[in-house]
Amino acid sequence: MQLFTLPILSEYPMILTLLGLIAGGLLTLLVGQKSEKGGQAMAALSLLGGLFLNILLVLQIWNGATVFHDIVWLGNPSNPIMTLGFLGDGLSAAVAILILGLGLFSVLFSFVYMKKVENPGLYYSLMVWFVAAMVGVVYATNLMQFFIFYELMLIPAFILVYLYGVSEDAQERSRNALQFWVWTALGGLISLLATFILFGATGTMDIAVLYTSPLAVSTAQTIGIIFLLGFGIKLGLVPLHVWAPPVYREAPMPVLVLLSGAMTKTAAYGVIRIVIPIVWTAMETFTTGLMTIAIITMFYGAMLAIAQKDLKMMLAYSSISQLGYLMFGYSTMTLMGLSGAAFQLINHGILASLTFFCAGALKMKTGTLEFDKLGGLAPKMPILASIYILGALALAGTPPLSAFAGEWMIFAGAAQLATSANASVILVILTVLGVVATGLTAGYYLWSIRRIFLGPIRDGFEQVTDPPKIILGIIAILAIIVVVLGVWPWLLWRFMNPVLSGLLGGG
Repeated sequence: MQLFTLPILSEYPMILTLLGLIAGGLLTLLVGQKSEKGGQAMAALSLLGGLFLNILLVLQIWNGATVFHDIVWLGNPSNPIMTLGFLGDGLSAAVAILILGLGLFSVLFSFVYMKKVENPGLYYSLMVWFVAAMVGVVYATNLMQFFIFYELMLIPAFILVYLYGVSEDAQERSRNALQFWVWTALGGLISLLATFILFGATGTMDIAVLYTSPLAVSTAQTIGIIFLLGFGIKLGLVPLHVWAPPVYREAPMPVLVLLSGAMTKTAAYGVIRIVIPIVWTAMETFTTGLMTIAIITMFYGAMLAIAQKDLKMMLAYSSISQLGYLMFGYSTMTLMGLSGAAFQLINHGILASLTFFCAGALKMKTGTLEFDKLGGLAPKMPILASIYILGALALAGTPPLSAFAGEWMIFAGAAQLATSANASVILVILTVLGVVATGLTAGYYLWSIRRIFLGPIRDGFEQVTDPPKIILGIIAILAIIVVVLGVWPWLLWRFMNPVLSGLLGGG
């Protein structure tokens, strides 16, 4: 039973979201050429409209329902060659709302942070189209549609990094943007190769049909490894993370929020929606190896985060480390571990964005993010300091904040696997190492709090104050969500868990 319906809007929320974002981006481009504020308003309204439509979608699936639309793309209705499908369920709706919400907040943050941006109409339209492509990935019901949107999202992302990167040297900026393009496009093409092999073996690209299509074990293992290689590049798993540090350094903070908080999550979503239900049972022999890669990613990112001299790059390497937790949860192949990874997918998107927004606000008010030049800012910026500390503690897995629930489920799933009948001592060791990694996270975040907000105030910062109200409002909303999901994780669990249970069951 649907909780709420609204004619037309409730009937086609996903299609209207995509059409609205595409048209909204075009209007933003046109209006923004004449008026920066007009372009800003169009971008914000486009994303707010998409968010509203997806809230309507959530109200429709409140009691476990799904919303599905299928449009013939190639062929005729009686014998379609390929269709465009849009699926709204507890998983896709949650990820779409994350992407749209972060897109809206990034645009609002840009109002203050990107005041001197050149060609504002182009900047804000690219932000809207970037979000539109990511949302298209999440809604997709067939593999070709998935990868069309998956590759399309690289175009606005590349242009945003190339044109609006922070490097004053245009050659360095173009080199970092090109490196981002080459690596992430390669990840998409590798995954597309797995798609064609899967189509050759089954004769279909419909994701739901593939859940029940028989595959030889060797074929399924080949497909699974290729998919994980492709998705792993975009996730930034070690050693496939080469593109991430220079791009994170280059991207302006609002763009970085979308890259780290949203774009990487489309790859994580692809693992849940495609890889796990289609080929994961054939991948059980690789569980130990995949968990090892996840552990290496967790420790590598954490150790490099500790070594950083500025907050932005510490947060960048922290994001790489945190994505290792997602892979660790996937690798357990248990409902508990997968649920924890899915929970962390949403949770890390919120927390990474919260801390990056705080870093951007700090850069605005002080002109630097270098630890050696900061200190004693808590009395001068009490609201920003309080929210950053809350986000840091949450990322460290402190109860009752949101990351605790996700990490608990991930490690509980690993413990289930490690104590099963055929488990090896290596799985126990990997589980223990995963828990130890959370201690490193707590270490570098607590150290950043000490270096930025505690101790004596540095010269030149006596007049520093909290950032503008629009920024405080953004980070305050994210902080409230972190607390609410930590205290009551069931709010998210109730939507996602039935879908995850079905995916592990093969459909």
